[in-house]
Amino acid sequence: MTLETQLLSLQERLQEAVKVCYTAPLDESQGYPYATGYSKSAMQGVVEDLERIMQQLSDSQEVDF
Repeated sequence: MTLETQLLSLQERLQEAVKVCYTAPLDESQGYPYATGYSKSAMQGVVEDLERIMQQLSDSQEVDF
């Protein structure tokens, strides 16, 4: 997966989390707890993915002497 594709995936995940934060409180079967849990999970996943991407970028810039 290219870097651009990875970043677009992260962007989509965060956009979906924002959407859930707006819509879940209006749904009695979901509510604020659902929105909080969903968003927390999405943000944690994005952080983990960004850490992995940053590590890959760092590894690819290392120079062997």
